[in-house]
Amino acid sequence: MAARTEYLLTSEDFIKSCTNISDNLSGKYLQGAIREAQEVALREVLGSCLLDALKAKMAAKTLDGWYKDLVDRCQYFLAYTAIADVCWKATYKVTNFGLNKSADENLSVATQDEVVANQGYYSAKADAECYRLQTWLLRWRNEFPELDACACERIKSNLTSAATCGVWLGGARGRQIGPSKPYRK
Repeated sequence: MAARTEYLLTSEDFIKSCTNISDNLSGKYLQGAIREAQEVALREVLGSCLLDALKAKMAAKTLDGWYKDLVDRCQYFLAYTAIADVCWKATYKVTNFGLNKSADENLSVATQDEVVANQGYYSAKADAECYRLQTWLLRWRNEFPELDACACERIKSNLTSAATCGVWLGGARGRQIGPSKPYRK
């Protein structure tokens, strides 16, 4: 079976250049976090059709114009989302002995509260970048036919809420699709 080529819209180098992440952090942790930021978080914003179109254009080396601008505008959202995720991935390891935390005589490991606070910091920055991205996409949505092209079985774009909080906002990010129907027994 042939290996599948993966197209990531951002790079380890970009993330390391714009955040406080160590240059020595293993690519194993950061690549996984980038992949999850793109395939889960960004897919919820752009929708499957637009994200898949971006990756197809990267594969064909035809990424230009509005699509290139969109990828550029996704960079900080992907970076902050990935770093929020990598906080846990780099702090705690699952091994044959269970869940472990590294310790060294010259290294002070962050407490769980400090990890949560750092993760919250980057999540808030990702939310702000998500809002900027959504606002830009709403303004220029006519340039991206993929925003309306998704079939029912694919994830549609979410351009109305950038909040990642623990409060249920109702429905699909607080938006109701279609007319409401009265409840009947």
